[in-house]
Amino acid sequence: MMHHLNYSKEDPNYILLGKIFKIIGSREAKTIMASKGVRNVNMMILSIKIIFNSIYFDLHVEFVVQELKRDEKLKNFFEISDVPKASQISEFLKRFKSDTYIEIVNSLLFNVKPLKRRGKLTFIVDATPVDLDYNVKRKHRSKKYLKKQDLKWSYSSSYGFYIGFKATIVIEQKSAMHVAIIIHSGAPNDSKIFPEIMENLRKRRVIRNGDILIFDRGYYML
Repeated sequence: MMHHLNYSKEDPNYILLGKIFKIIGSREAKTIMASKGVRNVNMMILSIKIIFNSIYFDLHVEFVVQELKRDEKLKNFFEISDVPKASQISEFLKRFKSDTYIEIVNSLLFNVKPLKRRGKLTFIVDATPVDLDYNVKRKHRSKKYLKKQDLKWSYSSSYGFYIGFKATIVIEQKSAMHVAIIIHSGAPNDSKIFPEIMENLRKRRVIRNGDILIFDRGYYML
């Protein structure tokens, strides 16, 4: 049985989540989203907040929506008056390609805390599977459906078989600041996406000649 999302402004979890929501709903974030082709910016902000909340507390989106309808304090925390259905959120987010979300997130990262350059920098690069938590036992997802969503069945040693993405995270070692997030559908081998990661970081001027990048051995070309 899942516990209710009882909001409290003294709760450390909600204090941190409030800081994140402030960034997501900031004027700079709205400008970035609009520049990436998002017309209904308010719906995008609300959808991201709900998705982020479900990940933050390890809950289903449907449950978060139910809690928003139940708890006025939680609704005020989200700064909304009307709560959309979980299906509406899903349908809205499916309108945009994964590249759009990557560009929004990476732009926000640099806007919130620009990377300060003083000599050579060291970056740590690693990847993690992102399970979309499809309830495949209750609702079957065909290969045709998954292909339309740029998704497919994948496997990782930590998740087993799952439907989702591989997220590559790049962190500047000294400041521990996230400087880039790169998404790949499924679970491609690390060595296969190594050239793409390097090209992405060069094009976005995250890395420069002389910088050090630390990868685990899975990225080594054989």
